Amino acid sequence: MFGPQPKPGACILAFTSGDPAGVGPEAVVSLLRRGALWRVCRPVLVGEASVWKRAGWRPGLSPLADTGLGLRPPRFGQPAAEGGKASFAAVRLAVRLAGRGLVAGVVTAPISKLAWRAAGVPHRDHTEYLEHETGFKTRMVLAAPDHGLWTIVATTHIPLAAVAGSLDRAGVAACGRALDEALRALGLRPRGRRHPRLGLCALNPHGGEHGLMGAEEGRVLAPAARAARKAGLALQGPIPADAAWRMHRQGLLDGLVCLYHDQAMMPLKAAAGLGIVNWTLGIPFPRVSPGHGTAFDLAGKGKADAGPTLAAARLAAKVSGIMT
Repeated sequence: MFGPQPKPGACILAFTSGDPAGVGPEAVVSLLRRGALWRVCRPVLVGEASVWKRAGWRPGLSPLADTGLGLRPPRFGQPAAEGGKASFAAVRLAVRLAGRGLVAGVVTAPISKLAWRAAGVPHRDHTEYLEHETGFKTRMVLAAPDHGLWTIVATTHIPLAAVAGSLDRAGVAACGRALDEALRALGLRPRGRRHPRLGLCALNPHGGEHGLMGAEEGRVLAPAARAARKAGLALQGPIPADAAWRMHRQGLLDGLVCLYHDQAMMPLKAAAGLGIVNWTLGIPFPRVSPGHGTAFDLAGKGKADAGPTLAAARLAAKVSGIMT
């Protein structure tokens, strides 16, 4: 018997190790020791056994799916090729377990993109690998569930200078549809309304000032919002991003379509600290991760905050119940 008894019908979730030089493994193990994960799901750890053992895992805490590379854990605090090999192997095995229906969802610990590159991994991050492995187009929801804050991001991990050229009407409207569907599935809409109230953030300061500070609002964003409304969505905008966030924080909007990573993450972290999760939409199983990085500076020092990992597990368990 592993850990405390889970609640009846609890789903099986795979927890990847993330980069072994970061805080991912110790955050998961600390939750196992407290019994916190077993109150949410039936956890299965995935990764190199040596990595999990260094973090404190022992037989009896949870099942372990060993990736079996025979790697020694790299030293804490810096990206290395060995860490990239170990973290990618964990993600690959967890995704394949989910694809075979052996686990209901995957909670991924943070990885290092530099370590993946050093290891020769042909994918930049989780999102690129998930699209390659599943064949589905993904969308990234960044959220602080405990604070009622939900966003979807129209672009992923690309340079800020590339954002404007990456936006198109169809893609922005598709983000609105994806966020609408996600929030409706979670039951996050005002009573009596069919659709949640969404806001589309503008790209430029002051919403572009009628073209004085940029043309993207008139050329791309306003037509995308009109198309979404024509399809039945309650999508307002484009709204100057600072005003859109105020409206969301005050409960006047149920979610936001943001245009780039930091337009979502900076306000989320200002409001909710580390209590952020990253939920990948579009694939056949839930994939959720804590919304922080590897925290190399804290690794191995017993200072990891496991709260975001627990929040990710809770959302993954909830979504798995919706998808089954």
